[in-house]
Parts: sequence; C-alpha cells; structure tokens
Amino acid sequence: MGSDDEFDQLKFRDGHLVSNDESTPETIDPDPILPNENSGFLLEIKPGALEASEPLNQVHEEHGELLSFGSRGDAERFADQVSAESDALRVQSAAPNDPSDVDGYLLAAYDRSVREPESTDGKTWTFDIGANLYGSLGEAVVKSGGKPPALEYFVRRDLDGRLDDLEFGLRLNVASGKALPEDVGRLNWHPDCCVIARDGWKDGLIERYWCEIKTGNASFERRQVESMRKLAAEERVLKVRVLIDDLPDQYSVRIHEVEAGEE
Repeated sequence: MGSDDEFDQLKFRDGHLVSNDESTPETIDPDPILPNENSGFLLEIKPGALEASEPLNQVHEEHGELLSFGSRGDAERFADQVSAESDALRVQSAAPNDPSDVDGYLLAAYDRSVREPESTDGKTWTFDIGANLYGSLGEAVVKSGGKPPALEYFVRRDLDGRLDDLEFGLRLNVASGKALPEDVGRLNWHPDCCVIARDGWKDGLIERYWCEIKTGNASFERRQVESMRKLAAEERVLKVRVLIDDLPDQYSVRIHEVEAGEE
C-alpha cells in the first residue's frame, strides 16, 4: 500500500459525483508564511496555544501576542507550519460581538472550550469544535445512509466487469466496530468500518474492504499504516481521506428536559 496520494480523489455534492480528476498534480512545498509581513487578518495568540507549542513561544517573544496576516488562509497555513513542529494549533474566528479588534484567535487544538462552553447565552451553550469532532463528521459523511455515495461509487468501479454477473444486484453493508478476522493475527489497529459487498440478499460475499477514514489534514498514524499493510496481504484495505470546505468553528446547543404532563 502506498501513500494516499496514489488513490483517486473523488468529489461529491448532494450525493452525486461532481468531478473526477484523473491526474495528480505535482506537490510543491509552498513558501513559509511569516507573521507581520501583510495585513488584513489580525490573530491573537491565546495562552493555551503557548503552553502547547514551544516554537510558538519563540514567535511570541519576537512579535508579541498579536500577529497580522494577509488573510485567514495565511493564518491557518502559519498554524499548520508551527503545528508540524509541536502540538496542533488551530485558528478560531472572533465572534461578531467580540469587543476586541482581532479577527481570530490562535488556540491549542485541544482547548478547554471543546469540553466546556466557550460562551453561554441564556440556555444556549456554544462549544468550539475540536479535532475529534472534525474526524467524527468526516466518518459520518462517508458512512451514513443506506448507500453511502463515495463508498458505493468506489465499489462499483472496483467491481466493474463483475456487476453484470450478479443475480440480484449489488448490496452494500457498511459495518462500524467490526472485528478483524482472527486468522490475520493481532494488529494494532481498529478500522473505522468494514464495507461488505454482496449479491442482493444472498449470503455469498463478493468483496470486503476494511477502511480507515481521516478528515482534512489528519495524519494516518504509523502503527495504523503498518497494520494496514500487514492486513492488505490477506484483505482489501482502504485509506479514505475526507475533504470538506468551510467547516464551522463552533456549534451551539440547547438541551431541554421534558417534564411529565408537559404540553
């Protein structure tokens, strides 16, 4: 199994394939983003980010707690650069009613506001979205529905030439938490799902795929990759990367307990 760059990238909208780029562009390392070279997006470094990142402390000593960038995208690329040398950092937009003059905040990826409300408005609690929630969202996009579009499209293309021989038509079962086969030995990996392809409701198995799903720039861990390669000697194994534009920074929740006799 090679890197996930070897796999085709498919783009879906409203459950339909909207583009299929057959070519993979050459990867070129971009020039590093440096703070205070451009203006347009003002970023404030929060204490939690300094605690999580030693390289960021060096930036803080040189430039202070306010950093300016040409755009939010530049600020996010700067955060990615620093994260490559330390714990993960992320950019959060300032709220519309924020009294400060900044456009956003540089936070540790596992800020406390992921677990506790970042703000409270009456009975509405607003939480930041952490990396784990982004990952869960990506998994939901790929696995949800009776026929998850991306997985079904991949399987149909993979089985092209065999589908005409099916008696009842292709049926997919996407199972989460399914245990790996015992005969492959002990592996240090728990797949996100197993995709099982059958001929209608017949018992016979056409193909089976074990999947690991990552969202955005999340990395496949070394132990996962080693286990996937070992399993790939006996089974079909898929690395799935989900790219979603404009993910929210926060979400708000209201929880109301229903009382007996309530109308």
